[in-house]
Parts: sequence; C-alpha cells; structure tokens
Amino acid sequence: MPCVIQVVGKKDSGKTSSIEKAVKKLKERNYTVAVIKHSHHEIDLQGKDTFRFWNAGADIVIFNDSKCVAFYKCNLDLIFLLPVDVVIIEGYKELNLGKKIEINSPSEINEVAEKIIKEAEGCKEEHYILIDGKKMACNNSLTLALYNLMKFLNIREIKVD
Repeated sequence: MPCVIQVVGKKDSGKTSSIEKAVKKLKERNYTVAVIKHSHHEIDLQGKDTFRFWNAGADIVIFNDSKCVAFYKCNLDLIFLLPVDVVIIEGYKELNLGKKIEINSPSEINEVAEKIIKEAEGCKEEHYILIDGKKMACNNSLTLALYNLMKFLNIREIKVD
C-alpha cells in the first residue's frame, strides 16, 4: 500500500509549492506519486458537460484530454488502493489519513518539501505481490490495485475456475 503524507496549513502558507518541489524530486528518484488536493471550491462548473454527467447520476466521469482527468465521488479509503509509492494530500486537516506535515509560511517551503521526501523514503515498499507465500515483483498498476484492494478487505485468496 502506498505511503500517505498530508500537507496542511493555512491559505497561502506554501502547501502547493512544497508538494510541487517534493513531487519533482521524488519523480527524479523513480517514485510513482499521486497527489490529492482538498478544496472547498468545485471544479465542475454548472452547465458544463462534466457537471451535466454528474447530475445525470454518473459514478465516474473521465475528462479525456492530453492529460486525462478522472473525477469520482470520493471515498478517501480508496487512497490506499492507488498503485503508487506515495500519495501526497494537500489539506483535509481535520482527518488523519497519513503522516501529517504542517507548514506555516512560504519561508518553510524547502524544509517541508524535504520532510515529504524523507517521509516517502522511509516507507517505500518494493512493488510485489505474494504468490504461494513468495514475493513476486509486480509493476502492473491494475494488478497492484487489485492486490491492495484484497489486502484492504483482508481477502487472502481468490480462486478462478
């Protein structure tokens, strides 16, 4: 399961800049990284296609451009299923989702970025799955997501006929 790190602080304290710096350095070190940003503002604008699909009752909406953005009705338990090394969360101060790092001012951006990196390095796991009690390297994101889901739900075995 991924390492989960929360960066919390007041508005304009440097949260986004700290995360941006940490992500760049983690990617240079070959980590896979997901970032979740908590916001009190909606990204879906009324009248736009994605908003209309939500109103129609869709559970998942994917906006596909050159970057492909997926929207879904969030259950934050799902972050532990992401097939990445590190999940960095900006916000959700009231929740305890992972290691919490607080930033108070932009003067702390570099220091907080280094704390994020250090925390990520301290909990990185090799991507593997257990087959008959043996660790098998695995870099397939769908297999890792299924494996993490099984661990999350405490399912030890699936038999396929």
